[in-house]
Amino acid sequence: MRPYVEEVVRTAQVQFGVGGVFDLARVSAFVEGYRSAVPLKPSALVDGVRRLWWKRMTDFWQLEFHYDRGDLSFDELFTADEALLRWWTDRLDQVEDAFAAG
Repeated sequence: MRPYVEEVVRTAQVQFGVGGVFDLARVSAFVEGYRSAVPLKPSALVDGVRRLWWKRMTDFWQLEFHYDRGDLSFDELFTADEALLRWWTDRLDQVEDAFAAG
């Protein structure tokens, strides 16, 4: 079972990690709303950001589908995920701050 905060970060990534960038204002608002109902420590959220970032850095499931299974239907996701990951890596501190400040 994943840490709860990692699921919060993953949900924010799916919702607000579009077009190769995170909408950090929306991330902060989402986390602020979430924390109004469920107490989450800023340090735990930062840990969740790092955990998911690292998983994204080391997970190449689209390439496994492409090369191991001959399934090309996820190829576009690889380039989209790579763009977000590059943006996220370049701004890791800003992303962590957006989650922790919410």
